[in-house]
Amino acid sequence: MVRLLAWLSGGLALLLVALAGLLALAVEDHPLVVADDALSPAAISRARELLRRHDPRKLVRGETRKVDLGADDLASLLRFATRRGLHGQSALRLEQGHAEVRFTAPLPATPLGRYLNLTADLGVSDGRIDIDGVRIGRLPVPAPLFSALFDAYVRHTDLAPELALLRRTVTRVAIAPDALSFVYVWQPELLDSARDLAIGPTRRQRLADAHLRLVARMDAVAARGPRAPLADVLGPLLAGAGEAPAGGERSAAYRDALLVAAFHLSGKDVGAVIPEARQWPRPRPLTLTLRGREDLAQHFTVSAAVAAAGGEPLANAVGLDKEIDDSDHGSGFSFVDLAADRAGTRLGELAVRNPERLAAALAAGLTDSALLPPIDGLPEAMMAAEFRQRFGGPDAPAYRRMRDEIERRIAALALFR
Repeated sequence: MVRLLAWLSGGLALLLVALAGLLALAVEDHPLVVADDALSPAAISRARELLRRHDPRKLVRGETRKVDLGADDLASLLRFATRRGLHGQSALRLEQGHAEVRFTAPLPATPLGRYLNLTADLGVSDGRIDIDGVRIGRLPVPAPLFSALFDAYVRHTDLAPELALLRRTVTRVAIAPDALSFVYVWQPELLDSARDLAIGPTRRQRLADAHLRLVARMDAVAARGPRAPLADVLGPLLAGAGEAPAGGERSAAYRDALLVAAFHLSGKDVGAVIPEARQWPRPRPLTLTLRGREDLAQHFTVSAAVAAAGGEPLANAVGLDKEIDDSDHGSGFSFVDLAADRAGTRLGELAVRNPERLAAALAAGLTDSALLPPIDGLPEAMMAAEFRQRFGGPDAPAYRRMRDEIERRIAALALFR
């Protein structure tokens, strides 16, 4: 009996040593990927055009479509998805028939290392993506083993039906050095699946509750007149959301409040995302303004919602892309609009990153002047030729000086110090 216990103890010790060795190989001191989170306005424009051409509302069941994603756009999409969903950084390299994906996630400080680094080599077989090899840190993992573990994990999650539907929808994939192409057969269930993944039942109920609070506040303010400062509605709306428990739940409540406000001010139909929202009550007519202007209230609120939901780089890119587009065929490039975009972005980031500070500011009361600094002297309504002549473009010194001036004004606001 003693010999058996000694053998078991020795075997356990060897197993623990082996596991420690594997962990030492898997965890590293330096990140494999140090990526730039910035999304360029050009990438946002191309994504919009892609969505326009593949608008699911215009597709019929069984229709076959082909999508070509440029290497840079695909890498930007992957960076954004991994940063938001996995809280890590990623990089992508395409070759003919082959792709390499690298991923880094920070870990709590340990004696073994600070980063989990993963490299996956992907290939194409019979028009389908195959995993050719995986390396976690310095530890190689056989592709069949990794695939089996991944499939076993998916089977025990809510992702299994969605992944199976996606595999049925995408019929062929091709990888080239400059793009990834895939052919899909449209199935309306895919849109419903995407909606459910993006906004589950619990989130839908929270958004419904936030919408009812928005309606109640707007109705109360509308009783005093047809126009009101944005802060008269947004301040109390966020203050009510801030009554949620501190931390992540409060941040989520702020995100929901900003989202329903952005849908209303932008005139977008929330029913496109949440079909049952078409039955939600509508507030009394009320025009909300920021610094006396309706358009600035819209810019501010939409940017705040985008930043809270998608992160600051996305909000900045969306705002800049719209202004450049306006200079070509719209109301013209406006640094005033850009200031509202940037201030809204700062509020959205504050709501997510430091909800306690925002709660304290809301308790003291908000005014429009607390949300957006003075806009005097900021050029606007510049068509493309005038904009290029005066400021060159986003990388030109004149543009950067104006951008820095906007940042200086916003940084002077107590809310954003």
